[in-house]
Formats: sequence, C-alpha cells, structure tokens
Amino acid sequence: MQSCKNAIEELVIAEIDLQISHLPQYRRDQINLSEVAAYALNRLPPMYATSKSGWLRQRQKAISEMRSQIESAVRRALISVKPDALRDSRPLPSQEVASHARSLADLQQILGAEDASWKDIPTALENALMTIKLKSAVSNTYMVTGKRDSLSAQLGQDETAFGRKPPEISWKGRQVKGSASSSKDEQKAKDFQTYMVDANYEFSNVLEKLVLSLTYHQIQKLHPAIAETVDLGEATAYVLNRLPTMYATSEKGYKELRLRAREVYGKEVVALLKEAISVCVEAPNIEKVPLPLARFEAELEVAIEQVSWILQRDDINWRNAPFIVEECLLKAVDNEIAWRKRSDYNYPYNP
Repeated sequence: MQSCKNAIEELVIAEIDLQISHLPQYRRDQINLSEVAAYALNRLPPMYATSKSGWLRQRQKAISEMRSQIESAVRRALISVKPDALRDSRPLPSQEVASHARSLADLQQILGAEDASWKDIPTALENALMTIKLKSAVSNTYMVTGKRDSLSAQLGQDETAFGRKPPEISWKGRQVKGSASSSKDEQKAKDFQTYMVDANYEFSNVLEKLVLSLTYHQIQKLHPAIAETVDLGEATAYVLNRLPTMYATSEKGYKELRLRAREVYGKEVVALLKEAISVCVEAPNIEKVPLPLARFEAELEVAIEQVSWILQRDDINWRNAPFIVEECLLKAVDNEIAWRKRSDYNYPYNP
C-alpha cells in the first residue's frame, strides 16, 4: 500500500539481519525470514505513517522507546519459527505481495543493474538492448569468417574463426551499477534502502487492503464537499494504528486471518472509520508532506513511460514490467523486435 506504511517493518527486518549475522550460512538458509518477520510484527504495535513528519516521528519513537521490545520479539520469533515439512507452504496470493519495490528488484536482476532505482531502469534497458545488438554483430562476423575458414580448412588450415567459438548472445554479461547506492544525496540513499527493504520478504498485514477498501467506500458515501477534506491514507492509518497487526506469509494464513478480521474486528473497524473521518474533517492535514518514499513513485511513473516508449509497447505497467522486459530481451536476442533509443528520437524525458 503506497498511501501509508508501517514504519516498524524496516526496524524489524534490520534486527533480523543483525541477529542472524553470526549464524553460519547453512543455518541462515534454513530460516524462513518472512515467517520470522511476520511473527515479530504480530507481537509489536502498528506504527503507520502517511507523511514525512509522521514517518520520522514514528521511527524515532520506535528507536528510542521500543528497541528492547523489537529485539525481544525477533529473538522469540527465531526460536519459535521452525522448519515444518507438513506446513501448508503455498505462498500468499500474488496481489498481496506485489509491490513497486518487488517489481524494481526483479528488473534489477533481469537487467543486471545492481542498486538501480526506477530512474536508472530505462538506461539499463537501453544498455542491455545495445549489448545484445553488439554481440549479435560480433556473432555474425564470426559466422562470415567461419565460412571463409571452412574453405581454408580444406587446404589444411584452422577450422574455426580465430580459433574460438562465436560468442553467446546475452545482455547479462554487462553489469550496470545503479545510482541509488552512490547517490550524492545521503538521505535519498537511505530512503531508497527503506523503499527496497522488504522486496525480498513475502508477508502482508491482511488488514491493510481490507481497511483501505472499507475506507474508500465509506468516503464515497459522503457529500462531495466533505469527502474532499478526508485523506484516504490518513483515515486508513488512523484505523490500522488502533487494531492489532495480522501479518500472514502463506495462502492458508491469509485466508484464516482475513476471515478472523471480518468476524472479530468488523464492527470495530466501522466504528474506527467513523472516528477517523470525523478527525480528518475537523482537522484536515492540508499541508501534509508525503512520505519520503513518495519520490520513488514519481520516478516509477516516468520510468514506465520511457520503457514503454523504448520497447514500443503500450501495455506496460509496474506489475508486468519485469515479465515484458525479459520477454522483449529474449526476442531481441533472436532479432524479433524493433526498439528505439531515447537519444536517437529526442525523447522528451531523455535525461
């Protein structure tokens, strides 16, 4: 969910990394980190924020007042969460784990673009396509030379061009270093680390989308003049911060917790929503500065537009971008797609 975020998630993940850092690699491989994180988060209070000031305030409170509580929750999680072959291991529904950060992490891996932010992706894609084009040209040169050498071989000379096999055509040999890890803006680099921190984890607070949906529908029932004063993220965070967290890591856990949320907390959610809307109407946060992570959402929109233009596809969005980009790169290897560089066509957003 992009309108608000639980500030304590990053601190729990950092604490998990710290506590398992002394373990041998084979022990780390046995730990389901998503389950450990969910176990700990379900035993800690929610700390959702929707603005820069709220985010900083929640983080500072967690660091100064809850450090021992976080350490204890993670320690208990590492002891309690054990490998279980009989446990239902079906993952969470894809819509529950899908996120902008996860899609970006997939694109980083596909393009060989370590630490790339969204604004780096179009350049990394162009580099990958150019690498394929250059390797294809070299391969064709080998093929032409190979034909000449096969004729020479009849005269007792070498059989292969230059005594080597034609190079494999791939874009993965060239690693692209993203700008995020070397950003001159130290705070932006830290924010990017926060943005990406849970990209490799599969957990979800099942209450988030449930409350967000109920909040949206409740706001739609209001008079337009009143609805304009109610911030969807603010109202959702207000409710979530007054309910216990319900993080799930599997399809079975997701269904069970969602059913429990409706049965046990249904009436409470409705009551809290009314409170939240009243608070937002009485004291609208007009000058709210968005979450620090919001800057990457703006970069995402520009990146998707540029990638669509490069690949000449109008069906790309943040959800399917990794699949389409990889598909197009494979087609480029077989010379089955046409693509274009931003610089060649004076693309309006070309950096």
